[in-house]
Amino acid sequence: MTTPSHDNRKRNQILDSAAVLFSQRGFGKTSIRFLADEAQVSTSTIYSYFSDKNDLLLQSIDHRLSLIEAKVLAATEQDGEPVAALAHILSIIHKALNNDPFMRKIITFDPHVVDHRLHERAKLARDRIRQLAITGLLDAVHSNHLDCEDVEALESVCRLAFQGWLLSVENGSEEVSEERFTNMLVYLIEGRCR
Repeated sequence: MTTPSHDNRKRNQILDSAAVLFSQRGFGKTSIRFLADEAQVSTSTIYSYFSDKNDLLLQSIDHRLSLIEAKVLAATEQDGEPVAALAHILSIIHKALNNDPFMRKIITFDPHVVDHRLHERAKLARDRIRQLAITGLLDAVHSNHLDCEDVEALESVCRLAFQGWLLSVENGSEEVSEERFTNMLVYLIEGRCR
């Protein structure tokens, strides 16, 4: 008899293997059989957790987002100055996406892909990441640590700068490290909003 923690570990092992293979080989070129071999499980084990490969893809996205959200939540629960908390939140998001080719591909998802479920899930992923960042930004503004009259425009500028940086990482032309990018973004926010 398997325990719930064993089941959860096995499920997470499959999700992690799927994310790696989907980012390396592509979704279409990754078979359930190949995934089972890489995850060191049987195909029936995969099907005991996921209804099909599409379900596995969608749950892989949710799993990765949940990991990022848990890190951000842990960071926001720490006491600290709101601008420093915002910098920490941005750093967590940037590092997570910089180090995760699967999520980078989801966030920079090509809108011309015809699978509407993947299209919707990629949009949801971007919205969830955006919400993490804007919450930190709003906390800094509402606590009067940042004086900003147009938070929506500031968030948009930050989001677009990040998307551009993320695309450069995805295309292999990253010119500025994640740390330098995050530090400059926070510097600009602080300088323009104080």
